[in-house]
Amino acid sequence: MKQLPLFLAFFLAGCQTLTIGMNPAPDARGFLDSLKDQDVAALDASVTDSASKEKKEMKDTLSKVKETDTPAADAARKWLSELDVADCYMGSDRSLCKLNNESELVLKRDGFAWKVDLSQSNFAAKFSEEMQGLFRADQTPEYVTIQFTLALLEGNLEQAREYSTDRTHIMLPLIVGMMSAAQNDQSEEQKAKMEEARKELKSMQCEINGDRAECAPEGKEKSMSLVRDNGIWKVDFKKLGEDEKEDSENEESMEDSDS
Repeated sequence: MKQLPLFLAFFLAGCQTLTIGMNPAPDARGFLDSLKDQDVAALDASVTDSASKEKKEMKDTLSKVKETDTPAADAARKWLSELDVADCYMGSDRSLCKLNNESELVLKRDGFAWKVDLSQSNFAAKFSEEMQGLFRADQTPEYVTIQFTLALLEGNLEQAREYSTDRTHIMLPLIVGMMSAAQNDQSEEQKAKMEEARKELKSMQCEINGDRAECAPEGKEKSMSLVRDNGIWKVDFKKLGEDEKEDSENEESMEDSDS
């Protein structure tokens, strides 16, 4: 067997090292490992500086997962542990790695390595959505009622939808629209009342009965109804007469079970 000339052997070895070094998959897995280990320092080192908002949110969530011993945190750790790189496509200065949860990481070349660009990766939104969903199960009905009410006061339709049931969603555009219109033409007295309403939210109290709750600020008679939907508390607006209909159905069900 003939030996390769020494200079050619060194050249091929150098090319091989360069090719392996530029493969984005190991760096993508390094990023995922930082999530699995809840290692914020490693996360910092594996992402670009351009996505400060997404990175901060991710670091805050990882700290919460690491420091919290709840079913939601356990579920979050399990979800993170199952993340893996399915396939990668390498470009000259950008690469794309598809993950096994149908999300993607966009990586930018950084010297002889790759860093994840969270601002361009739809994984960031997937991560945020999944973590919020998991930790929603830890939220009390008091917290949900406050966040929902603040969303209405601020005209934030998306947040109001997040904290309410599907049938409530139908009414939200009208309610939020009316609230927004009212705020645009408020008198000083109305502004003062609105500010007082915000302060009252701090005294929110809920009476829980199974998977239902009635919540109102301390001393207030008018309450807001919530239901526990798949373990998550949500505000539940009903149409006029639905309470009576449900009570009637419940009574009939009880009578049938007794007979």
